Amino acid sequence: MRSRVVTLLLALVCAQVLLVVPATATPVVRLPRPTGLLPVATKAVHVVDESRVDPWAPSPRPRELMVQLWYPTWTTRGERAEYADVEVTRSLEAALGAPQDSLRVITPNAVRDGAAVPVRLPLVLFSHGYAGSRATGTALAEDLASHGYLVAAVDHTYEAAAVRFPDGRVIHHGLPPEDDVAAAIRVRADDLSTVLTELLRRRLVDPRRVAAIGHSAGGATAFEAARTDRRIHAALNLDGGLTSPVAPVPVPALLLTGAWHFDSWTEWASVQRSWGRHLAVNTMGHYSFTDAPYYIEPGNLRALPADIFAELFGTISPTRAIELQRTYVRAFLDRQLRGVPTALFDREVPRYPEVEIR
Repeated sequence: MRSRVVTLLLALVCAQVLLVVPATATPVVRLPRPTGLLPVATKAVHVVDESRVDPWAPSPRPRELMVQLWYPTWTTRGERAEYADVEVTRSLEAALGAPQDSLRVITPNAVRDGAAVPVRLPLVLFSHGYAGSRATGTALAEDLASHGYLVAAVDHTYEAAAVRFPDGRVIHHGLPPEDDVAAAIRVRADDLSTVLTELLRRRLVDPRRVAAIGHSAGGATAFEAARTDRRIHAALNLDGGLTSPVAPVPVPALLLTGAWHFDSWTEWASVQRSWGRHLAVNTMGHYSFTDAPYYIEPGNLRALPADIFAELFGTISPTRAIELQRTYVRAFLDRQLRGVPTALFDREVPRYPEVEIR
């Protein structure tokens, strides 16, 4: 599962010499507006799990996480949230070979720390990809919140690009052991359970309507969390390979992937017994399932070698990539958590000809 992502990252490092250009003034890059009726707010939450020893920390200490919440609010008044902490954007820029601070122009729609609507909401737990960030699913999270979901994106400490804690500490990305990817996925799944417990304690969540989703390694995490935590009622994997041995998911589960194909996806289809679908979008690359298509212009990423660019971003436009993500993810969540019928998973539709039901 990890080898493909590692290969891409190594290729990026080798390609960075092509991208050494001075950062120039770039217009603000606004993420697409949410499609729902409700205004959206966001806030960061610090969660400490005293019951768990952090397996990646250099000395014994409780597992400590930062979580970004997106949720519906009543008003659009207030300060607009920043996309991510500067340490995070610089870590992402370094991985992509983009000019320093070029991603500071990415601008979300949500207001910072707005008041939440006073009801318990269906919850979507979000897990980022390898060396990713809780910020990299912002466009999707904002859209779900505008339709009445609470989205909680978890930074997996020591795996995330960079995590800043309220006391000012910053923990940068450092690899968990390469020889046991399954163990790393289990730690991530436990992180999602920790956050779910905390949000239930705060009485923010409708406990009957909880889903886990994620990108890349986060997709495998979502499936694992649904296996290990019975409080999770649906799981969605965005272009994430699965660890061996491949196991079924005991709740409704969706694979939404790009043109690439992992053998583990075929194995999963053969063992899945609950409702399951695999949809593939032949125009999308691995990072088309994140906000990264909006990094292309400010980060000068079109200078990447064509084969690497295609692996990362496919041939789809940023606008279409976000539209497909939002449409299929929300349709799945609405179906599984709200009982809203849809035909998107039973037959291919003319409006989205690039989507194949595998």
